[in-house]
Amino acid sequence: MSRLDDYRNKRDFTRSREPAGDDHSPASEWPRFVVHKHAASHLHFDLRLEEDGVLRSWALPKGPSLKPGEKRLAVAVEDHPLDYGDFEGTIPKKQYGGGTVMIWDAGLWRETSQRKKDRIDFELAGEKLAGHWTLAQMGGKAGDGGKNWLLIKRRDKHQPIDEPDEADTSVATGRTMAEIADGAAANHEPQTPAPTLDLDPGALHGARKRALARTPKPRLATLSDKAPAGDDWLHEIKFDGYRILARLENGRATLLTRNGKDWTERFGATRRAVEALPIDHALLDGEIVALDRDGISRFGPLQDAIANRRTDRLVYQVFDLLHAGEHDLKKVALVERKRLLQKLCDAAEANRALRYTDHIQGQGPAFFEQASASGLEGIISKRADGAYSGGRSKQWRKIKTSHDDSFVVGGYTEPSGSRAGFGSLLLGTYDEQGRFAYAGRVGTGFSDLQIEDISSRLDQLGVSKRPFVEPVPDADTAHWVRPELVVDVTFTERTASGVLRHPSFRGLREDRDADSIGAGPHAAPEHNGESTGPKKLPRSENANRKRRAVKLEGIRLTHPDRVVYPETGLTKIELARYFVAIADWILPHIAERPLSLLRCPDGQHGECFFQKHPRTAFPDSLPTVAIADKKASDDTQDYVYVRDAADLVALVQAGVLEIHPWGARIDNVERPDQLVFDLDPHTDVEWAETCRIARDLRAYLEELELTAFLRTTGGKGLHLVVPIERRTNWDDAKAFARAVCQTFAAREPKRLTTNMAKHKRRGKIFLDYLRNGRGATAIASYSPRAHATPTIAVPIRWDELADLNSPDHYDIQRVLQRLQNLEKDPWLHLGEASKRITKAMQDAVS
Repeated sequence: MSRLDDYRNKRDFTRSREPAGDDHSPASEWPRFVVHKHAASHLHFDLRLEEDGVLRSWALPKGPSLKPGEKRLAVAVEDHPLDYGDFEGTIPKKQYGGGTVMIWDAGLWRETSQRKKDRIDFELAGEKLAGHWTLAQMGGKAGDGGKNWLLIKRRDKHQPIDEPDEADTSVATGRTMAEIADGAAANHEPQTPAPTLDLDPGALHGARKRALARTPKPRLATLSDKAPAGDDWLHEIKFDGYRILARLENGRATLLTRNGKDWTERFGATRRAVEALPIDHALLDGEIVALDRDGISRFGPLQDAIANRRTDRLVYQVFDLLHAGEHDLKKVALVERKRLLQKLCDAAEANRALRYTDHIQGQGPAFFEQASASGLEGIISKRADGAYSGGRSKQWRKIKTSHDDSFVVGGYTEPSGSRAGFGSLLLGTYDEQGRFAYAGRVGTGFSDLQIEDISSRLDQLGVSKRPFVEPVPDADTAHWVRPELVVDVTFTERTASGVLRHPSFRGLREDRDADSIGAGPHAAPEHNGESTGPKKLPRSENANRKRRAVKLEGIRLTHPDRVVYPETGLTKIELARYFVAIADWILPHIAERPLSLLRCPDGQHGECFFQKHPRTAFPDSLPTVAIADKKASDDTQDYVYVRDAADLVALVQAGVLEIHPWGARIDNVERPDQLVFDLDPHTDVEWAETCRIARDLRAYLEELELTAFLRTTGGKGLHLVVPIERRTNWDDAKAFARAVCQTFAAREPKRLTTNMAKHKRRGKIFLDYLRNGRGATAIASYSPRAHATPTIAVPIRWDELADLNSPDHYDIQRVLQRLQNLEKDPWLHLGEASKRITKAMQDAVS
């Protein structure tokens, strides 16, 4: 059943131009809102908020509330397709909703507090409406079965706007209702108004009358490990996007990548924004980015937007002006070029698709520290008096908060487990002699869509001969390809031989040529003193190059350099350092709980097995607890538990890769304090569908007055963890979890099942309640998985789910970066959310 069935059943699309909609419309990176003015049988407004691939809609009989404290009726109506947000026109008479429809306002929205089933607090950022509102569902007879809500305007910094009237115009076309009804053309001003610059480009020192360059070359920054000090430097935020040179000639824009490819057709909104500038001839330098809700550029969502052809909300961050009017400005000092660029942007009509990139002068090291603390990729430092020329220059320096670079794919390995396509990509770069040198392999960070896309590209590039100049380690069954595909990869460091440590895929780089990826002056940073890179993992005591044993947290770790994850090269000592680094985050979830442990003594590629009871392989320092056997209560078995970071290191010494805790603590093992609902999708279920079901199950649990906390599993599914009071025994807890899953699955039997048989789960999501029995366990938060690459199970906020590409997104490096930037624990309120499982709850699901 589709959420759009009700919408479609009410309309005849052979007579109405309203969109039928797509059941699989991709979610936007930033949710949209639209307010329609609708002259149907009576004049009213419609508020539509984008949510889960549709526009959730309310009719506003008296329009939106505009003054603080004002309450107006909002009647919930059928969900509309996302395409309806662009609909403006006339619906034929005698059709459902017949009349004139105007896009009265549009923009972006976000929730401002945790969602409740009967309340939504949100902020709008539109052309007319800006500020905070609440939608509150009415109860009793006034609620009319849940349809009636109140739209309440909240007090904020924004001034109230005037009430709508007949003179209202569309924010999309500039037309009045009468003009829309008459079919009049759009009334917007021309996109290329006459120049109105206050500053004459020809008056700048160094400006020269020249024809506009046809094939401009971008300036490239040199990697440095420290931001330069002094007022001779300007410092800008480093963006994580696609470098674009915008060439404007006779009012028509062309968008060129750093390697000269024409991407104008990909970025329609950017082209229109450039053409709206008050100048006929210009050459701008900047970067197209996808900004998250905190204003930080993210490369993954940018690639998703391009792949889904939803680029209208991308932003062109312009930071240089190389030509204006009749004048070439490359010899003009940077600070003067930027001053003119800012005037040019300020003179243009407001357009969120193009933004001037500001800077600070001086204070480079402090600016870098602030960028690092804010979770930004880094900064770019530029000589204030510098001219502009193509190619790499030390007058522009990039200082990164993390390690990432571009590499060329020379081959790939076979996939393992449930993954299709490929296992890892074999990477290389060109050295100074032009030879293609091996740089490592990357097997994590890919979404299903990216795996499918890259696999199809690799199929076209296959060759029989190895392209690398030297043999590649552990590549007996590798497939070789022509070195043409360029990818971006993050990593922790390089070995002495140049091989990447802990790499993770970021995205394809179609804007870069393979032969430009090499060990030039940008490959290694200039060293200007103490490193300002990301925080390192803690070093072990008595560390040296060839070690038989070391001590970490007082625990003797034998064979510390043994590789436990061959696909990424992660060693035993590095895994132990990871656990020490995240001890404060993982221990609240596993300390003093009985554990089931997945041991792989020879590493992930060797034999792995679950172990509940300690044997000789476990260090004597690990504590144990005796628990009565569930089959023979007079018999007991010892279980391992942990208390501190030293115990975590001891688990690594025992060859443990995965930690699975009980849902109860050792002081009362017969009373669970949490339930785990495991969403386990079949391989043919799309990730977006798993996310939708997770949200729906959360809402269902809220109906039962239970709070669900969200966790990625590091595999293919999601966990909803529900804290409960320790008053219920295991049998009752499991029975309740089973009833919840069965009742919820009955709502969508074609999409959900509680039958664990594999052949019954095709095309469905298995709701696994079996983790709630005595002795049953689930993967711990922040535990690695024993997969080819060490993905991590990670607690996340519900509002982060929309930005997540896959449940195995997080690896060790990404988790460490995440924890360094988090302001507070996503599960901070887990303990205080505990609820007693009441008879009313049990009756509700029986």
